[in-house]
Amino acid sequence: AELLAAGAATEVGGRLFAAAWLDSAAGRAAESAAQFLGANPLRTAAPREHVRSTAKVEAPLFDTVVSHAATSGRLEERAAGLAPPGYEVTLTDRQQAQVDRFLSAVRAGGYAPPTDDLPDAALLAYLSERGLIEDTGFGVVYDPAVYREMVSRVRAHAAASGTISLAEVRDLFGTSRKYAQALLEHLDNLRLTRRVGDVRVFRGGPEQPS
Repeated sequence: AELLAAGAATEVGGRLFAAAWLDSAAGRAAESAAQFLGANPLRTAAPREHVRSTAKVEAPLFDTVVSHAATSGRLEERAAGLAPPGYEVTLTDRQQAQVDRFLSAVRAGGYAPPTDDLPDAALLAYLSERGLIEDTGFGVVYDPAVYREMVSRVRAHAAASGTISLAEVRDLFGTSRKYAQALLEHLDNLRLTRRVGDVRVFRGGPEQPS
């Protein structure tokens, strides 16, 4: 009680933390997040586990440390991880020009977007995280609206026939095997579809992709 009254300790969830330790751990976490983003400027947040590991905070205590860092204005929690408050990615003029050209080409490509001269992995991850592309991970990147349409049409075909094959996907969109395979394997990885022999079936109900 004396420690709490003096501000030397903080009680969280029935545990008593030394205020100095909590402040130090929060500072280390904030510094870890800042260093990660300095080294990876296209990421919108540092992964929580990376921050925890480099800040040397035990896993059972990490949520308390993050909460304290957020309350004290040193960290901001995001879906992708942790970042300094208000942190935003800033593209260089060259990167922005490359992004504009690439997104325009992807939109124009429709069901068969260009697969040559893709941006590097970091820039692709940035665009994917912001919802500007749907990266299949197999060298094929779709415009999000086109991707949603393709999934909807594949789902409808599979619902009517029970299954859908790679050749049927290829013919459905008038594309090559490369695009059909990339789309289907991406859907497999998302667990929207399941491969049964040479065909796919949709899992679950008629929900739409995010």
